[in-house]
Amino acid sequence: MMSSVESYLKLIPQILNELSRPFVGREEESKVILLALLTKEHAVLIGEPGTAKSALIRRAAQLLNMKCFTYLLTKYTEPAELFGPLDINALKDGKYIRITTHKLPEAEVVFLDEIFKANSAILNTLLTIMNERLFY
Repeated sequence: MMSSVESYLKLIPQILNELSRPFVGREEESKVILLALLTKEHAVLIGEPGTAKSALIRRAAQLLNMKCFTYLLTKYTEPAELFGPLDINALKDGKYIRITTHKLPEAEVVFLDEIFKANSAILNTLLTIMNERLFY
């Protein structure tokens, strides 16, 4: 009798094939993305604009039915853009709470484009999230 792990392992080549199918010459990137998702680790994709990096991430999340958050970072990116706006009603009650609906803290897959252009405040906040998997 086949274990559930073995049955999932047999799906990996099918998922990989389906992920890379629409993209010519992006098999290696597809493998990196799938490996990162399977191991719950981070991946860095570096390449010229228009080389399907964000499209591959969105497709992987769609195929695996995962919540995806993508954002183009700049030196002017504000924390609310990534983490959600402050809850004004909670502030009135003396509580500091962000509304994280459809933002990075609720995502299962995150693609941050042009991360090297982000300001230090954003990078420091992302460091805690990436290293400790916690959002304060």
